[in-house]
This record gives sequence, C-alpha cells and structure tokens, in this order.
Amino acid sequence: MINKTNLWFLTLSSIILVLAIYYIAIPSEETNLVFSSKPNEEIIETKIEESEVLTAMRVSKEEQHLDSIQLLQEILLDTKKTADEKNEAYEQIKYLNSTKANEEKLEGIINDNFKVSSFVEIKDNKVKITIVNKEHSYTLANDIIATVNKELNNNFYVTVKFQ
Repeated sequence: MINKTNLWFLTLSSIILVLAIYYIAIPSEETNLVFSSKPNEEIIETKIEESEVLTAMRVSKEEQHLDSIQLLQEILLDTKKTADEKNEAYEQIKYLNSTKANEEKLEGIINDNFKVSSFVEIKDNKVKITIVNKEHSYTLANDIIATVNKELNNNFYVTVKFQ
C-alpha cells in the first residue's frame, strides 16, 4: 500500500533523478559557462570536458534500466497479477540490479588497473567494454579481457572496443 510519505519520496527522488540525467546528457556546447558582469566587458569561458561517447552510453543504459525497473515494479504492485508473475518480476529486478552492480564494479577495476575511461555493458552472457583511449593497443585489450574473465570466472564472452 502506498501512503503519502512514500508517494512524496518517490516523486522527489524521481525529480532528482530526471534532473541529474538531464545535466549529464547536455552536449558540451551547452555546458560552456559564460561569466560577464557588464555587456561590453571581456567574456570568460570555462569549458567542461568529458568523453561524450561514454556519457551518452551511460545515460542511454541508465534510461533503459530505469524503464525496465519501472515496468517490473508495476507488475509487482498490480493486484491482478499472480504470485508467479510477481516472483518472476522480482527475480528480474534482482538480476538487473546485480548486473548493474557488476558493470560498475568492472568499470572501477578497469579504471584502477589500466587508468582508462571505460563503459561496461553486460547482456546475457556477453560483456561489451568500450574504452576511450588515443592508443588502440592489442596488449591493453588482452589484459582487460583477462582481468574481466578472472573477475567473472570465465563465464562470459568479453569484447573490447576502442573509441
């Protein structure tokens, strides 16, 4: 049963999440900050730089994750659904959350061990890793694959793509 407190909490957290995704998804041209106290003075620009490819991939993946979770939560809250359907939805939510945790863990390991920005996507039994690096190195790719296989006990097919 949803009471007023829970409804307010969900509403406010949804607003915060939407604003956070909005500010992450803004193209870099729009994030240039312009400061000027008078119209005729010199304009000082500050540019915020981040890999646009990885940011776009993260935002897209997060939107897909949130949509999936929302649909599954609707199934859980639907009084017309059977217990088996609700159990299946709950298991899918647990799987999505564990997959997301593994993706974040692998990104952290790659960043710590190899000092490169990465995006990790786990789907079924495949792990796709996107690396933003000027240098496209087979040795680096093989080392990343070996590290991921070691972390995931060789249960996944791992690919590395350079951007």
